[in-house]
Order: sequence, then C-alpha cells, then structure tokens
Amino acid sequence: MFRSTSNFDKLLEKATSNLRLEPDWPTILQICDLIRQGDVQPKYALGAVKKKLYNANPHSAMFGLLVLESCVKNCGHLIHDEVGTKQYMEQLRELVKTTSHDNVKAKVLELIQAWAYAFRNSPKYRAVQDTLNIMKTEGYKFPTLKESDAMFSADTAPEWADGDVCHRCRVQFGMVQRKHHCRACGQVFCGQCSSKTSTLPKFGIEKEVRVCEACYDSINK
Repeated sequence: MFRSTSNFDKLLEKATSNLRLEPDWPTILQICDLIRQGDVQPKYALGAVKKKLYNANPHSAMFGLLVLESCVKNCGHLIHDEVGTKQYMEQLRELVKTTSHDNVKAKVLELIQAWAYAFRNSPKYRAVQDTLNIMKTEGYKFPTLKESDAMFSADTAPEWADGDVCHRCRVQFGMVQRKHHCRACGQVFCGQCSSKTSTLPKFGIEKEVRVCEACYDSINK
C-alpha cells in the first residue's frame, strides 16, 4: 500500500506540475487506474488532490481540478461516495469563496453544476444538488451547462473484469502473453485482440486509449 501511495503521489506531482503547458492525460488516467484497482484509497487520493486545489500557482490548481474531474468521471462510486458528501461539497464551496484565481473559481462552479445534473436522480448524493442551490441563492453565477460534461453518471467507465484467457480468442495469459483491458467494455484481452485505440468521450477520456476490436468497430462505425 505504501508503494502504491508513493506511486500515486509521484503521478499527481507530474500531472499538476506548473511547468506543464497542456494536461498530461496519460498520467491522469494512470491516477484513475490506481484508484479503480484499489491500489490507493479514494479518501487518500482526494485528500492529496485537495491540497493541489489550494496551490498558490493557478496552473497547478487547474490541473488538480482536471485530475478531480477525471476521477469523478472514471472511478465510479468509489469516488462518488466521497465527493457526494456534504463535507466535501462544503470544501469546494469554501474554495470558491477563498480562491483569488478566477479560472479556478469558474472551473469549480462548472464541476458543481455538472455533478448536480449527473446525480440529480441519486438521493445518495443529494448534497451536491443542495450545494448548487445554496450557492445560487448566494448569488454565484454558474456557466451554461454542457450535458456532455454530466454524461458520466449513466456512462461510468466499466469495472475491470479479470480472467486467465483472452475474452475474444481465448488464448491463455502467461509470462509471454500479457493481459490488457479494453477501456470501453472492461474485459480482458491479449495484445492482438486489443491493438486498436480510440477516444471515449462518454467516459470523459479525451485521448486515444486501448480498446478491443468489437468496441472499436462500435465506436467508429
């Protein structure tokens, strides 16, 4: 576990470096993978990300928000159960009040609104909608909602399956034949049966990632 948190910390530092000009999507997806695989606890991960949101450098803070957004889109209930609490939403509301960076404030408002829409039919995450309503009465102006940003509720990236053979050609995995996951369906495949790559906008994955033949054909038909 210690090695995993150490690896997570290194990836987070890399993804939120203020020397970056563009988001580091491969590293952000690695962060999501560590959480989904159970290598790092959601509470620890969100605590580390939260520190980045208060960084004095607005670039680091914005990259931290991108990491947070991607975790919510890609890690399912593991992260939703932490983010959708009154305590966590209060922390984001406080960040909006205290940050001196307009772009950070705007991004947090955008996320709160998108999550409130995504979780609108989930009583468990009522705190998100409540926070949105409170902040509206406080006079905060929210950006126009892009429904594509809130699609992840119905379209959360699938849980990863496990297996000893390729889901498609049934070849046995071993030292030579490595197993890979299709990020679209979550099944395990050999390298040959998952050699295609595609973006997955509905899961908030905006770079090309490994997918199986069937999912590739379905996405790109």
